[in-house]
Formats: sequence, C-alpha cells, structure tokens
Amino acid sequence: MILYIARHGQTDYNVQDRVCGVSEGMLTDYGREQARALGEKIRQVHIDKVYVSPLKRAIETAELALMGTGLDYEIEPRLIEHNFGECEGVPRLDPTFQFAKKNLGVKQPGGDSFLQLCHRAYGLIEDMRDKHPDESVLFVCHGTLGRAMRTYFVDMSNDDIYEYNMENCELLRFEVK
Repeated sequence: MILYIARHGQTDYNVQDRVCGVSEGMLTDYGREQARALGEKIRQVHIDKVYVSPLKRAIETAELALMGTGLDYEIEPRLIEHNFGECEGVPRLDPTFQFAKKNLGVKQPGGDSFLQLCHRAYGLIEDMRDKHPDESVLFVCHGTLGRAMRTYFVDMSNDDIYEYNMENCELLRFEVK
C-alpha cells in the first residue's frame, strides 16, 4: 500500500499559536487556499481511497482538496487529533503542554500521551495495509497525528519527534509493507 498523509489547512488556532487537538478549530481563508493547493498535489498522484478525520477542519480541507478529482472520502474516527485534555486552547509555549510534549509517555492532563497516540496510529496504518494492500490511500488529518504516523516509517529520537512539525496541507508519502 502507498500511504499519503495530509494535514488540514491553517486554522484560527494556528494563527493564535494555541493548542488545538480535539477542539474544533476553523480554517482561515489562507487555510482554504492551502487546501485547494493540496488538491493540485493530489491530482499529480494516484489515490484509490480517502479517509478523513471527523473534525471539521479536516473535513473542509478534504472537500476543498478533492473538488474536481472524482474522489469521495470516508470519515475514519481513528484519524482524530491527539487529545490534549486541559491543554486544549492554551498557548503552545505553556509549560504544562511543553512538558508532556517533550516526555512522550506523559499524558496531557485529562488527555492522552504521545505513545497512546502512536498506538492508535500504528493500528490504523496496519488495518489499512491489510484492507488496501495494493492501493494508494490518503489520510487527511492533523499535525500531531501525522508526527505519530511518521514515526512508524522513520526512526526518530525523542528530540527529533519534539522538533518535527508537519506543515499545514503538507503531503507525506510512505510505502506500507
């Protein structure tokens, strides 16, 4: 299986530099432009199946990106973003948020740890590999989830994981064996 992973377009939370996990951040006008540009990237590759996070910012990104492609999408609940618990909406430099971000096994207060997110991400990747072994699949999802999925394919130190940032509407490509 070929797996493409795309992050949603820029949101109001991104502009305000606030943590947005399972909260419903909304796409900005620029985020919508990014989604349309993502559509141009998608047109240059072969996609058989598209799965999208249930959060509105990912759905809107997918709808804009898929316009004119003839592709439809399916909502996949496991593509929802990391639950940051009490850190939802706080500034990204908040010490509590940063501590849990740097310590992968530490749960965000009232939320999940990065390792729990990886467990969900790895299971999803393997389920899709089994379901679509000879196809190309696109996930439209979120930055921290994209970071977790990247660790499935790329060896990354804790520091590498902490520093890595998946850009809005970035499109990653991996071969799933």
